[in-house]
Amino acid sequence: MNFPLFRYSCKRAFPMWLVCTALMSVYAFAVVRMYDPEAGAALADLTKSLPQTMTVLGMAEYGNTFTAFIVNYLYGMLMLALPMLFTIILSTQLMARHIARGTMSYLLASPNSRKKIAATQRNVLVFYLFLMLAICCGVTIVLCEYFYPGHLAVLHFLLLTACVFALQLAIAGMCFFFSCKCSSTGRALTLSAAACLLFYTIRLLANLGGSLGYLKYITPYTLINPAGILQSDLQSCLLPLILLAIAIVLFALASRTFRKRTMPF
Repeated sequence: MNFPLFRYSCKRAFPMWLVCTALMSVYAFAVVRMYDPEAGAALADLTKSLPQTMTVLGMAEYGNTFTAFIVNYLYGMLMLALPMLFTIILSTQLMARHIARGTMSYLLASPNSRKKIAATQRNVLVFYLFLMLAICCGVTIVLCEYFYPGHLAVLHFLLLTACVFALQLAIAGMCFFFSCKCSSTGRALTLSAAACLLFYTIRLLANLGGSLGYLKYITPYTLINPAGILQSDLQSCLLPLILLAIAIVLFALASRTFRKRTMPF
């Protein structure tokens, strides 16, 4: 890894990371403060009155517990969508932006291999994703223990966050691949956004079940089962390992693509 490049890329990405992390932390605070002893029953009533809407949004009923309430609101939408948006933008900036502007030629003129440059930029993306989810998870746990001590199933919540991190890594691998492949910032951004939006839309449609239920087999979101993780289901806890494998393959393909491609100098 090239540490000067790592520090430079981290410095450039820090403002966007800070905004996204702050938004997620504020949202976590709002969710925790929104809870009251009757919240579980209220959420169950809302799910019964709007079953399709809640299911499509990924806010199905996991149980009438405090942990279920937190998971419903945190990992139903925002904790999945905002890191995904961050990943789309940052992955494009890390590779495609340098290629499109010609600044990649200066990096390649240095005594650093293409493999090292790609690995450094990949590590920036992984580092910031890990830091974002770790801080938001930590903030949520601290808030829960302060306002409602002993109510949150901390181990289950940590495990679920780790599974969500695996999902975000798989998405990051895909976006990084597009960024290494494209010579245009706009094209890399478009392909990454289109692919992420497609998978997310498929997830919403698959949640409807029925004739659309088969769609769950073509979206990585299916590999995350919060309800199963909260119930300590072994299969639900192991499925995210597939996401890690997908992430490793995609990052490897991205690095190989960058090493083999012709630069538009």
